[in-house]
Amino acid sequence: MTSIRARLLAKALPLTGLKALFSDEAKLRASITKARAKKVAAPGKALHRKFVVTETARDGHPIFTLSPKSGSNRRILYIHGGAYVLDMQPGYWTLLGEMVHRTDAAVVAPCYPLTPEHDWQQSYDWMMPVYDALVDEVGADNIIIMGDSAGAGFTLGLTQLLRDQRKPLPNKIVLLSPWLDVTMTDPMQPALAQKDRILGIDGLRAAGEWWAGANGSVETSPVSPLHGNLENLPPTAVFTGTFDLLWPDARKMKEKAEEAGIYLDYFEFPAMQHVWMLFPIPEGKKARQQIAAFINADLGARA
Repeated sequence: MTSIRARLLAKALPLTGLKALFSDEAKLRASITKARAKKVAAPGKALHRKFVVTETARDGHPIFTLSPKSGSNRRILYIHGGAYVLDMQPGYWTLLGEMVHRTDAAVVAPCYPLTPEHDWQQSYDWMMPVYDALVDEVGADNIIIMGDSAGAGFTLGLTQLLRDQRKPLPNKIVLLSPWLDVTMTDPMQPALAQKDRILGIDGLRAAGEWWAGANGSVETSPVSPLHGNLENLPPTAVFTGTFDLLWPDARKMKEKAEEAGIYLDYFEFPAMQHVWMLFPIPEGKKARQQIAAFINADLGARA
């Protein structure tokens, strides 16, 4: 049964204005100028007290790292969501701090180049050296790549490129409310748009086209990594909710993973909104516990 907090959250989410933005291409484009004028949401004082917080930059784009004070040889490369148009938001830091606490891994959160100013190729070209540096630092087997929404699509697409380029693959990947097909053409989505309190079809379709740019196609990987090959990928976890506009992507991912024979843990939460695992509700707490358990599990014999 859906918790009272989750039901209250669903009623309150439209007040954020995100649903209105993602339902209208013109409104979404107009919001980008205002968004770029704001500073990227950095870790707050509470996280500085609990962890070692560092900030570096690559080509002017910040990269934040939260590390246990005792140190760690594991890294979670977290790729944030936001339809490829929005940068890090304050709500991410609660999740990432909890992941450091529960996994004893350092979390690396890069603020990658966004669209429409940049396309997928430019952003992937920026991200690849970030991953390569982590491999040099701790080894690929000590890296987990995790992302939410568009960041989950980025996570899958990046891992496919690593495989195709015969680079060392991460130990695991975690996909939270993944946006894996930017065409927004699944027949289930018009009905789901009435239940999802955050996302809308028209805005996402436009953002997907901006992300593809002149160097890609919305119908092929890595812009839409669901259309790419899933064979020989590392163990994967997918978290999805049945009131999420992107739920069909996750279900298709499960089917394709089974066909490809990769190890996949699939977590489907009834009546949950998009990225519910970021929110202070019982279902979010449960999902965060399951995420950490997957990261901590030794899957060597099962993968």
